[in-house]
Amino acid sequence: MQFEQCAQLGVQGEAESVGPQVWLAGFPLAGSDPGEGQQFLLDHAAEHGNWILFTPDASLALTDLGVLLRDQRVGETRLTRPLFVKEAWLESEYYRDRLPLEGVMD
Repeated sequence: MQFEQCAQLGVQGEAESVGPQVWLAGFPLAGSDPGEGQQFLLDHAAEHGNWILFTPDASLALTDLGVLLRDQRVGETRLTRPLFVKEAWLESEYYRDRLPLEGVMD
């Protein structure tokens, strides 16, 4: 991906079971237990001073990193699915209140 394309990227989501694995400080953000994922983000925020946000759909985000951790049903279980979002979107009530941020934005 070229820099010009990265600058215009609004949201990047990773599939919980078939997409590439994404790690944050050694924790797998895709395909983990949702409770463990939220606890990891809370611990990471406490340790590193990240800004946290609980979204209206009960997802947890580290706004300064642009990481939004959602969960999704896969078969009989629920697994984490990270979204990488522009920090400005997570700080904006307009975008934050219109989750999911996975569709086309007007």
